[in-house]
Amino acid sequence: MLDRKPRQTVSTEVRIRAFKIMKDLIAELKGAAPHALHTIDPPYEELLEIVEEIQENVGVLPELLVSCTPISDISEYEYVHPFDVAVFSITTALALESVKRINDVGIGAFLHDIGLALTKITADHIEGEGLLEDDIKSYRSHPELGVKVLRQHPSISAFVKAIVSQHHERMDGSGFPRGFRGPDIHLYSRIVACADVYSSLLHKSYLDKTINPAEVVEYMMSFAGFELDKDIVRVMLSCVAPFPEGATVKLSTGELAVVSQLSSGVLTRPVVQVLAKEGENWVKTPEEIDLRQPEHQTRLIVGVV
Repeated sequence: MLDRKPRQTVSTEVRIRAFKIMKDLIAELKGAAPHALHTIDPPYEELLEIVEEIQENVGVLPELLVSCTPISDISEYEYVHPFDVAVFSITTALALESVKRINDVGIGAFLHDIGLALTKITADHIEGEGLLEDDIKSYRSHPELGVKVLRQHPSISAFVKAIVSQHHERMDGSGFPRGFRGPDIHLYSRIVACADVYSSLLHKSYLDKTINPAEVVEYMMSFAGFELDKDIVRVMLSCVAPFPEGATVKLSTGELAVVSQLSSGVLTRPVVQVLAKEGENWVKTPEEIDLRQPEHQTRLIVGVV
């Protein structure tokens, strides 16, 4: 296989630090006694620094355009998912322009699922899928458990707590824990809710291959206006790509290719460079295809290799 790692907008150094912060926090939460949750001190200053650096990394681009983090093992999900949710949320908040407290959006996104570490639910259950009936109640408690951890910490704003509390509320009232609907859900919570669903579906596409990244975009569009805020979904899908530059993808023609350039506004139709087999290795050919062009409309990306 071609030896090329996908390029990421956020620097490797920031990414590694963020992963470590979340790993350590999740481990601390999992080891905490129920009566001692108030003693856990979320790493606010460290996360704030990461959030500000993500904004700097994204802001130097000529246009807002970020992508997901491919994962190959479910064990990575616990710390990669909150990172991607934060990157997606921050980028979308910047694109919306009306959001004033970007730092709160980013920190809330990092912390949105901390209550899950206090339940018996494992990372295998992405977005609560596959749970037994007895586990559903436990899963649905995680937003309020997360707020319980944050309640005693003055550095954590009410906006962050609202994100943690409301990230599973849905525009049509079908969410939990309180069944809020529409404008009753805080704007920042609606942003993180969209990023949470998008990231979960994309990670699912990388892990079990039952859906592909292009189908994830279709799912997001189908949720828009019903479960998710349609305006936020529209903005998010204009600046968050379902696969990064450098990702090896399979086309509907059976060809393998490398994503060489993302196309702003048409993120499922990038420019790709076709690969060919030489001995045991896949190598790039001179053939580059712009999937936006009419002559290539029948070529679709059907999976990430």
